[in-house]
Amino acid sequence: MVIAEPTEITVRVVARGAMYVGDLVEGAQVTLTDAESGEVLAQGVTEGDAGEPDRIMNAPRKRGAPMAASQDARFSATIDIDEPRYLQVTAFGPLQRRETATRTTMTQWVVPGKHLTGGDGWVLELAGFMVQADLHSSFVSLDEASKGVTVEAEVTPMCGCPVKPGFYWDADSYEVAALVKRGEAEVGRYALHYAGSASDFAGSFSLELPGVYDITVYAYDPSFGNTGVDRIELTVTE
Repeated sequence: MVIAEPTEITVRVVARGAMYVGDLVEGAQVTLTDAESGEVLAQGVTEGDAGEPDRIMNAPRKRGAPMAASQDARFSATIDIDEPRYLQVTAFGPLQRRETATRTTMTQWVVPGKHLTGGDGWVLELAGFMVQADLHSSFVSLDEASKGVTVEAEVTPMCGCPVKPGFYWDADSYEVAALVKRGEAEVGRYALHYAGSASDFAGSFSLELPGVYDITVYAYDPSFGNTGVDRIELTVTE
């Protein structure tokens, strides 16, 4: 008779170009599945700190050296398996902003009793930015719109880390803009600029016709293509 062996697995989720997805943004949902049978073996949420910026963003380290500290966000599970299993791990998050969350998946063989906990464990990367766009009002008169509509947006990496000029996540290096459409007609692309407080951007533009406007606000890091989007709607009345 084959006896199942407890096998420990540690999963960490890191925001692309940033730090760990943890308590600051309500973590990421992690699901461990047998990739061949579809059986769910474990699931939960990453918990812990985002990490210390100097250690993660600046400190030199040798190949294979762990980046995470013990308090940094992770999900840990022990699964009982009696033969090698081809596992799939999926991370979805951040859970604080499900509408802008992204999903990533990896696969790997795991052997009974051979723990996957060394170094940083099993590390997944979440691409994107959390973008939360807002208007002072979703309904304005044509007279008000012709004088200018202001769109505001909060932009952070998926870890919730602050974006500021000259900081690790440099507001001056990001492109943030609003793409405005009225029905199928493109109205324009309008830049949003750093608004003076961490992660806040704002921009204004005028509208000359009544109607319903779809506004897509995006944040883009040209250094490696990281991108996030939010969509809002504005109604301009006569």
